[in-house]
Amino acid sequence: MIKKLICLLVFSISLLFASDFQVGGYFPYWAQYSQFTPDNIRFNFITDVHYGYLIPSEDGSSLAFADESDIPNFEKLVSLSKENKVQISVIIGGSGNEELMKTVASNETARGAFANTAKEFIDKNGISKVEIDWLPAEQSDFLLFDTLITSLNSVGISVSATVTGSVDAPALYTAETLNKLSAIYVMLTDQMSESESALIPNSNFKLAQDVLNAYTTAGVEGKKLVPVVPMYGKSFLNATGLGASHQGIGSGNEGIITYKELMTKFDSPDYKVSFDESTQSEVAVSATEAIVFNGIPSMKSLANFVKDQKLGGIAVFDISGDDTHPIISLLVTIGQVLRPEIKYNTKKK
Repeated sequence: MIKKLICLLVFSISLLFASDFQVGGYFPYWAQYSQFTPDNIRFNFITDVHYGYLIPSEDGSSLAFADESDIPNFEKLVSLSKENKVQISVIIGGSGNEELMKTVASNETARGAFANTAKEFIDKNGISKVEIDWLPAEQSDFLLFDTLITSLNSVGISVSATVTGSVDAPALYTAETLNKLSAIYVMLTDQMSESESALIPNSNFKLAQDVLNAYTTAGVEGKKLVPVVPMYGKSFLNATGLGASHQGIGSGNEGIITYKELMTKFDSPDYKVSFDESTQSEVAVSATEAIVFNGIPSMKSLANFVKDQKLGGIAVFDISGDDTHPIISLLVTIGQVLRPEIKYNTKKK
């Protein structure tokens, strides 16, 4: 009997510590155009879901959906998240709205109105997290975050934000400011573009390690840092591997190919897939193109680093890009390290 009680206690403690890590997925409004809906999310594999995007008015008095046709998906996402006990964040801002966010941040009245508007939206939908996807260019811009934190934390609403995924980024902010946030999402996406003369990884474990270490060295609390990694690869014509020249974007939607699409591509003998030890990243080469992407080895390395360093967790951008076969799913790869108590052998939907 005593042995059973001890085993039960040890098991309960292991569950408690395993659940400390976030495993999150971003759900942008454009997921609807690839026929991915909230019903397709494997909620038992994640702790958090991030919905994007909401856009504020210049005076902060209102919030609008970036795409109003996605409102039914948002409502379904909220309902299913609650049903599955998954935390949901609403993301305000996003790419292309930097000047608008700066306008709101620069005016005291607009900042106050924005905080009230965010609170009303969150209360109306019964959620408790707001995430600002905007990277301030000046320290004074953080007044918007101070206003939000003061206004929302007092009523049980947490405020998080995205930050730049580069080793120089910590110099843009102060640790004191960032540590006021409930979570800090470090965007490690899109390192490779057409402007690069030679092929480099789009995301890789070595870069992630260097960036996250730069933040903690600058005094940012590690438990709040959550790296965000791309669930897609990028293709470039006539590249023969890392360090090689290319002739612009290759196959896929403007050169972007989701991880699950890559797994289908790689079923054929056309691509040679390899793991580059120096960058700790994956690359696939065919007769016509090379593709840089995150695969199981680099994702497992990152998950182990997050666990060993006691960081906040990992999030993927975006959740619709994962392959649902457990043996090759990146969410499963992350989860087996950070949340080993979960059963991951569910069948593909």
